[in-house]
Amino acid sequence: MKMIVAFVRPSLADRIVRVIERAGLYHLSLSRVHGVVHPNEAIVRADLAPEGESDVRLEAYCEDARTEQIVALIHEVGRIGDLPVGAVFVVPVERHEAIGPSSPAE
Repeated sequence: MKMIVAFVRPSLADRIVRVIERAGLYHLSLSRVHGVVHPNEAIVRADLAPEGESDVRLEAYCEDARTEQIVALIHEVGRIGDLPVGAVFVVPVERHEAIGPSSPAE
């Protein structure tokens, strides 16, 4: 299993989620990022990021065999011309467990 983490522009997040869902992947989460450090730019403290400039962090979990398909969809939909508009990371998941009620006591 892999965890795919993508940092994308807010204006593209909805489109990316819809395409991933159409591909049959529903293990997604989104969160707002209030500061991203870029090479050769000043470091901005997360709590001081200007309103409206926050990126979105998308996390998706999938089987190893689907990883390249999902990453390709994120690249395809998350692209604006030739500009770099985000980043994608793929991380192996060593273990996952469902959280839920334990079996009833006897």
